[in-house]
Amino acid sequence: MSSKTPILAAAALAAALAAAPAAAQSSGWYIGGGFGMTQADFERGDFAGLATGAYSVDDDDIAPRFFGGYRITPNVGVEFGIDVFGRFKHQYNNGGSVAVYNYDASALTAAMAGRLPVGGGVTVLGRLGVAFTAASLSLAADNNTATPRYCSDAWWYNDCTSTDTNFYWGVGVQFDLNPRWGLRVDYNDYGTIGDEFESGRADIEQWSMNVVFNF
Repeated sequence: MSSKTPILAAAALAAALAAAPAAAQSSGWYIGGGFGMTQADFERGDFAGLATGAYSVDDDDIAPRFFGGYRITPNVGVEFGIDVFGRFKHQYNNGGSVAVYNYDASALTAAMAGRLPVGGGVTVLGRLGVAFTAASLSLAADNNTATPRYCSDAWWYNDCTSTDTNFYWGVGVQFDLNPRWGLRVDYNDYGTIGDEFESGRADIEQWSMNVVFNF
């Protein structure tokens, strides 16, 4: 995840810029949403010592996703998103007694978005931008060995919460059903979120299936 390069997204943007004069689709606003399967690659050392017992983690989840944007030209625009990555459970099993920490994560995104129609209502998509991420760690169940980290309270949240601004990229394919409605499959890579000493770190990537409405 973190070792990948956004070459596909950059190529889609470059191709969209080159193809702009010949594109047939119009500019304008659009919105969309759906559900994504998130994969979290945790830095497991960040979670050592939080409780006693055999450690395991649920490192994937399904959660909603929402986005909207404006096509400045038929091929190039801007896109904004709200991505909920879901809840991941870190468990410590001590002879059948289990301590559980919940790891919740989400992001707000802003990106340049490229579109390259390839015919038959199919469009290749690319995104390059920034993700404003948040990750929090909270104790959900104690097996009498848990030692939650001390974190100073924030005005909106009283758990261990970390915020970051990351480079973000994505690619996708859209299938237009008619001029108003379409289906879209996206892949997004959000980089590393979280903090080593508060929430713990994870590399986040997400596949999603979405419905798109064009105004």
